[in-house]
Amino acid sequence: MRRGCSIAACLSSLLLSVPLSSQTAAEKIPDLSGDWFHPVVLSISPSDARGTKRGNEGDVPYRPESLKAMMAEVPATGADGHFELTTDPYIQYCEPLGLVRMFGYPGKSRFVQTADAVYILDEIGPTFRIVWLNAKHPDDPDPQYLGHSIGHYENGDTLVVDTVGVNNRTWFDQMGHPHSDQLHLIERFRRVDDKTLSYQITIDDPGAYTKTWTSGPRNFARSETGFLRYQWACSTRDTLEHYEKVGSAGNPGSTTTFK
Repeated sequence: MRRGCSIAACLSSLLLSVPLSSQTAAEKIPDLSGDWFHPVVLSISPSDARGTKRGNEGDVPYRPESLKAMMAEVPATGADGHFELTTDPYIQYCEPLGLVRMFGYPGKSRFVQTADAVYILDEIGPTFRIVWLNAKHPDDPDPQYLGHSIGHYENGDTLVVDTVGVNNRTWFDQMGHPHSDQLHLIERFRRVDDKTLSYQITIDDPGAYTKTWTSGPRNFARSETGFLRYQWACSTRDTLEHYEKVGSAGNPGSTTTFK
């Protein structure tokens, strides 16, 4: 019988053997390693996490054209959601969730820290991101779903991730908040205590918003239940089955809140 391991498991076990950089004192590098559960967030609007005021939040500085484009989309959930009519690219085409939205579903992320990079593995997809340390962005990055990310540590408790080179095909959340290929995203992952990781984003995107704005912080919780217990692959068949069993009845689905 053949034996093996998942991509995430193999990558994680390999990287854990790589030491952290000796150039920086160990006490200045926060320990983000391990598994972190991120709860459901339907909207990145600071005042409307449940998506009840889509397009009218009052704290999202839309450009008129980006607001018009967003309101032409049909989310699968939320106050004006219609699964059977949705234009959500993740549900329709199984395209990647993309930046920020990958942390808006009830799954876990594993952080693996090495001297040259931080690897963020996520159960949904499954997906992994590479945050290059002590690096620069390429002069003209090719637009991709997750862009090009570089990072540095700050204040002894925070990983700051700077991302450019993102295409415009994904939504920031299930409500359809857009971004353009001009997006410059800053993410801050701060170790609050043994059981809590804080996540905050700053969005600088002149193609979609009139000014730079911030969402969060919100918290991820430490999880000890094991990584990839649930292989959350995108499947249009599974999505339709979930809707027929749960969503169409107006039930948010208590079985999806596993930790």
